[in-house]
Amino acid sequence: MQLESATYGDDIDQNAHPHMKARGPFSIGADDLSAGLKAWRLWTMLGWNDILQRYRRSVLGPFWITLSMALYVMLLGVVYSRIFKMEIALYLPYIAVGLITWGFISGTTIESCSAFVDSSGIIKQIRLPFTVYVFRVLWRSLIIFLHTIVLIIPIGIIFGLKFSWADILIFPGLILLFANQMWVGIVVAVLSARYRDVVQLIATAIQIAMFATPIMWPASSLGTAQIIAQVNPLYHLIEIVRSPLLGEAPPLLSWLVVIGLCAVGYLIAILLLSRGNRRIVYWL
Repeated sequence: MQLESATYGDDIDQNAHPHMKARGPFSIGADDLSAGLKAWRLWTMLGWNDILQRYRRSVLGPFWITLSMALYVMLLGVVYSRIFKMEIALYLPYIAVGLITWGFISGTTIESCSAFVDSSGIIKQIRLPFTVYVFRVLWRSLIIFLHTIVLIIPIGIIFGLKFSWADILIFPGLILLFANQMWVGIVVAVLSARYRDVVQLIATAIQIAMFATPIMWPASSLGTAQIIAQVNPLYHLIEIVRSPLLGEAPPLLSWLVVIGLCAVGYLIAILLLSRGNRRIVYWL
């Protein structure tokens, strides 16, 4: 696989290449992102190999995660449906999709923190786009997510969820969710390579965010204080996936927030890649 090599933050003497000084502050990061996307065969292979190695000699493999998630959802569904005084037929699908989507968001974010650190041996020997290592984490997290999201099928059959036109919106919802996790992964990977304390900060923030986000509790339970959920971007990320699977169209606000996050997030990610491209290898 041939990859462009002049754009990946090597130790090229810029005095010997004066034309590189004229490049904008986003050029190097944009090139790295573009090259990483083009190398999709590489990071999909690496991510799939990670899954195989993780569940080597296991009978059920990744389906252990599906089984444990099913038990977790059933237990919380029965308990919290009584706490919130909701019918279990309505609450169990709600909490199932919420927890599964949250698991993808939180798991991907935490694992992306060590994307460069875990691949330091490769980074120091082979020149590849740095985004390849982030996309590797995203791909294996997506595989696990797809193993667990299938739980909505038996849940839907048992509790009589009906198909509607809104279900089609799950596809743009998943694309936007994955796209947002791409820039989040890049940002936390670069910051964690530079500052190792970022991993602990992210893990703590995610634990707190889980209880402040409508995952196990409905936003309607806030009553007149629903603005607390509306200003939470994580709520909108979950909502563009959860609502279609429950047969409802996500609110327009959720689409606007998620698309806005995507636009701003990629600007930040590309800027960080551009600034840190030539330094990441020395931070590892």
